[in-house]
Amino acid sequence: MVLYKRKPVQMLPNPEVGDESKDLWVISQTGESFTNYQGYIDRLEFYKAKQFSCEITGHMNLNYFEALKSETEHSQDVEQQFPEPLKEPVLRRVQFSTVSRIDTLVDQLHESFKSDFYPGEYVAAILPGGDRVEAFIREKTMFPELRFANGEIQRKGFSRYTVKMVNRNEEEAQIDNEHLIRDKKTFTKHMLRSFIKNTVSREPWTGAPWLVKEEYATRFKIPQNVPPHLQRATTTAERKAAQARRKQATVGLSVDAMTNGSASPPGPVEIRPAPKSHKSKTQQAMKMSKLLQDSRTDSPSMSGSPWASSPGGTPDGSIHKLNLKALVKAEPTPPPPPPPKPIKYPIEDLDLPPQENSHRPKLRHLSSIVTAGVDQQTGEAGTSSRARSSPHDSSTPSHSPTPRDNGIDEEKTSFYLSTWVFLNIYCEPFLLDSFTFDDYIQALQFNSEDVDCELFVEIHCALLKAIVNEQGAVQVQLPEPEEEEDDEEDDEEDRVEEVEEAPGDTVEVGGNKTEDTTVGSRKSMEKEKRHRADELFQEGDSWVQRLKARQFKDGGWQAIIVGLLYQLSWDVRFAKDTEDILAYLAPPDENPTSETVKSRYTSMDCNLKVMVIHLLSRLTHETRTVRDYMEECSEEMTKHRKEKIEHQRARKLLLEELKAFEDDRKILLPENTPKSPSTESGLRQPSTDEDGDVKMNGIEAEEEDEDEDEGTRARRRGGDRANERKRKRVEEKAKAEAAAKVPKTTKQFQKVIKSIEQTKAKIAKEEEAIITIDEDLRQADCARFKVMGQDRYWNKYWWFERNGMPFGGLPDSSTAHSGYANAMIWIQGPSETERQGFLVEEAGTKAAAEDAEGDIKMNGYGEERLSVLDRQAREENGTTLTSPTQYGFLETPEEFEQLMSWLDTRGIREKKLKATFELFKDRILEGMRNRERYLAESVAAAADNDTGSGRMSTRGKTYFDPNVWRCLNWRNESAIEENDHTHYNHPQPKKNASKKKEGKGVPLNRQGKPISRQGERYNF
Repeated sequence: MVLYKRKPVQMLPNPEVGDESKDLWVISQTGESFTNYQGYIDRLEFYKAKQFSCEITGHMNLNYFEALKSETEHSQDVEQQFPEPLKEPVLRRVQFSTVSRIDTLVDQLHESFKSDFYPGEYVAAILPGGDRVEAFIREKTMFPELRFANGEIQRKGFSRYTVKMVNRNEEEAQIDNEHLIRDKKTFTKHMLRSFIKNTVSREPWTGAPWLVKEEYATRFKIPQNVPPHLQRATTTAERKAAQARRKQATVGLSVDAMTNGSASPPGPVEIRPAPKSHKSKTQQAMKMSKLLQDSRTDSPSMSGSPWASSPGGTPDGSIHKLNLKALVKAEPTPPPPPPPKPIKYPIEDLDLPPQENSHRPKLRHLSSIVTAGVDQQTGEAGTSSRARSSPHDSSTPSHSPTPRDNGIDEEKTSFYLSTWVFLNIYCEPFLLDSFTFDDYIQALQFNSEDVDCELFVEIHCALLKAIVNEQGAVQVQLPEPEEEEDDEEDDEEDRVEEVEEAPGDTVEVGGNKTEDTTVGSRKSMEKEKRHRADELFQEGDSWVQRLKARQFKDGGWQAIIVGLLYQLSWDVRFAKDTEDILAYLAPPDENPTSETVKSRYTSMDCNLKVMVIHLLSRLTHETRTVRDYMEECSEEMTKHRKEKIEHQRARKLLLEELKAFEDDRKILLPENTPKSPSTESGLRQPSTDEDGDVKMNGIEAEEEDEDEDEGTRARRRGGDRANERKRKRVEEKAKAEAAAKVPKTTKQFQKVIKSIEQTKAKIAKEEEAIITIDEDLRQADCARFKVMGQDRYWNKYWWFERNGMPFGGLPDSSTAHSGYANAMIWIQGPSETERQGFLVEEAGTKAAAEDAEGDIKMNGYGEERLSVLDRQAREENGTTLTSPTQYGFLETPEEFEQLMSWLDTRGIREKKLKATFELFKDRILEGMRNRERYLAESVAAAADNDTGSGRMSTRGKTYFDPNVWRCLNWRNESAIEENDHTHYNHPQPKKNASKKKEGKGVPLNRQGKPISRQGERYNF
């Protein structure tokens, strides 16, 4: 039976259908029927979800139909492979068994049946001679165990089988179970487990017995009536009674006997267990103490007692004083609970408790980037105002270089990032120099008719050249106009004329009445009037022909873009994005020309500009230029991986050699060389005294002591030189003997040391080669950009220099001195599914508790618990991102360090994220510092400028300071180096020059060429 959450799937009851003409939807695999189509669809979607498991195989993550098919196939296999004679005894043994775990049950059954055989089985019999033959069990005789009167075993129980030899003319033999062997393939634990799962079921409550399915119980005549003591009601009642008895035994108070002699009261005082009360144990003890005080002799209640006259309140004055400690027995203290198991980190990030005073640094947004130093639109530094140009505004272009708040729409941040990443990753096939992200934003906001931004122009020209090659072949698939467009336009004009002649909203066309035709025609006319892009190429070459000829100058590339976007607008996928752009570049109230398009493109909003680049990037991604580069990088990565494997193998061999050399070095160490001669032999060797004189075994010293007084003066002068010569001879002799006794291992030791140094140098060389290959692999990995990771709130972190490009951009680019490419850490908000499931509903956390039916209850329990959303608002400093279209960034080393300290490595996601950041930490910090320095120069130049914006008008022209407008310093040196010209300055094909006339007096032939000698001879 298919399982859902470890429980059998319950089928829905079929509805009663009284009307036979009513629609009925049936699921054939389950036999369920529905009178409501929505119910049928919901149930079908439930069955198609990957949430079911096969009961026999245990395979999970299947839909219902896959699980049902798996169960059917394996059920048939198990039914055929499991030995038929064993089915009934196994099922009888399993029936009403209360072993909870199926693994334990399988182990017990296998241990019990592996040496027990039944009639009808084919086994291998071991004959007395040692021969093993195939046999068929015909009969089985069981002999019980016998014991003596004292309980000792007299004879163990055994079975004797009458078997028939298969290949011996049906000979029979009597063999016990120790000489029979069953084929291992026919009875394994795996097969036994599958058979039990296929034939037995168990209800999901504690203590439930295993029950054979009705089909097999009827087939083998196995009783199905569950004994009363195994039924759920009985089991539950016994369990509750046992719990009550345990509580009663621990709660009650015991009382000792009140008498201590012969004259004791008739019976002991019995204090029964008090009923359950909400009062504390201390209050109950105080109450008991008060009752005992009232029972003393001085109490009025005891004054009439015959024992009152005795000193102790008892007949003999010392009879049994009540012991308060004995009467009020404290409950036995329960054993201390075991210490909680240590948490094995990492765990779910949101299960970790919030940290005190730990916050993520505040995020900045793209609209806050200062693009031109100090902004001086209104003449005051620091003031900002939204001065974005409307897409439909047809006023004259503004000469102001940038809007005040940079005019960037936060919802389009992803387009700015994706286009910059695309252009920098594929800058080599496009023949573009790499550029920084800040210069890219500045180039998009640079608006001037007097000065062209080479970065902005080269980006468009390079992308356009990839779409159409020099042979005029379009490299992408573009939407084509309909075949009968002209006929349809004529028919539409006729319809419009008929509509104008009709007096009302109903006209008769072809004998049929059509209503609201005028309204539809007016809407279509209004739609056509949004732009006049189709009129730009009515006269002259099409945009494809102009692009083939590389006519980019004098508004050429802007006009080509209008033609391309107009053709893209025929496709529904691009219509929404292209309409706004075309409405601005070719407005309906202005005649479109190359000059007007160029002028309007210069003043167009930066958000529309980035949309144009985004559309061009989407098209060029399908071209052979990009595809060939990706295939080339893929082949290069394969080559690098093979080289890396070779270097790793070489490094491994060198490490083994180094280990062997290190072992030799340890053996040849000076400490391990042979010991110096013993002290006795050392006494016979010459030694020197304090003055350096040589002593031979002390004899010379003794003689000197004896003759010291007699010959002191005689040796003080003449003997000094002799002693000096003697000492030198002894020292030279000692050195020679020491050199002769130096062990050969010393030279070997030096040789080993030299080999170790050489091996280490080779290992360092191999490791350096591996690092170089890893860097090449990182740069060649351009197929997909890799995310750094996710934090506890499922925000994605990006560092756009991670792969596909060199760190800091191309080293020979015109902006390589900046030392960075993007340098910022970008944070993207979670998707709607992640936010709703993990943040709002808190799925996957401890707060998501499981109820009795196995369903998840979200948000946990308790009123004081801090919800995930509240915790997020507190820890993210009020800069929470709620959708994947929202981005923020960190730009300073201090913010990055604060982020690293905020990440908690005890969480699963943040541990991976922090480990990835640690790999690139030095590069990230270096890029951030270089960016600060690079932008500080621009800010300083803007502050020194008179206007503060880097713009100055001279004689009708506008001069822009390149130190402020950094994008003007960029040069496309890659294209110049490859083609000797930029994309924009593409040389035009030369026209056929008029034939130059030869000098006078030179005869010409019919082709206009000078006559040769042969021509003169034949007089042409």
